[in-house]
Amino acid sequence: MSLEKTEAVLLKSFNWSESSRTVVFFSRRFGKLALVDRGGRSLKSRRGRLLPFARMEITFYHSEKETRGYISDIDLVRAWSFESDGSLGRLAYGSAACELCHLLLPEEEPLPRLYDFFTTFLEYVEAVDKRSLAGVFIAFFLRLLSQLGYHPSLTDCSVCGRPIEPNGSVAMSEERGGAVCPSCQSPADYYIHLSANCFAHLAALQEASLKEAALRAISFRQTSQILEVLTRLLASQAGVKGDLKSLEFLHKLKNGNG
Repeated sequence: MSLEKTEAVLLKSFNWSESSRTVVFFSRRFGKLALVDRGGRSLKSRRGRLLPFARMEITFYHSEKETRGYISDIDLVRAWSFESDGSLGRLAYGSAACELCHLLLPEEEPLPRLYDFFTTFLEYVEAVDKRSLAGVFIAFFLRLLSQLGYHPSLTDCSVCGRPIEPNGSVAMSEERGGAVCPSCQSPADYYIHLSANCFAHLAALQEASLKEAALRAISFRQTSQILEVLTRLLASQAGVKGDLKSLEFLHKLKNGNG
């Protein structure tokens, strides 16, 4: 059994006794990593604490014979409080990003560039104006889908490949994985229709950096439409069923998001 060390962010934990749990991390060296946290829930534990929304250096024992290694020690590198104006939205979008990573990342496949993008996203969630949160999250959502092979077709028709020309609204097909031009639409198929403005946001954010995404102020109504499209694409293309639990209460923030 070898002793390993990596930087990581906590994605989800599962309690299975009064003192112990299984913890799933997104780690820089090992990708998504599930470890046993023996005694970590106990107030008497002498090692470092696990924190949500934090970069931590975790030391753990890893065995090729066992399905799970176990945590030996934890050192805090950087924690995000999300206590600025719009803290509920910051918590919701930060939690949704962790939920997406937990759902989509392959087991123990190193993805260091994606890890760096994820931690940079959390830095933006901590710092940007609350009106920029939706754009930054949508850009993260799109980049995550693309880097894991689920690249939505937005500039060209997902059926014939001709350029999409928004005219009032654009039909999005979850089955086809993107936009469908009027010539290729079938009465028998189901489409989600995005307004031209929503589609323009979505197409721009697919190629935007987080810095560029932070300059886009997207209304609550537009955000809801765009996220409906992305979650339906996620369900169809990646087999993830249901809405993201972390975003369910965002509807309560309507008055604060415009």
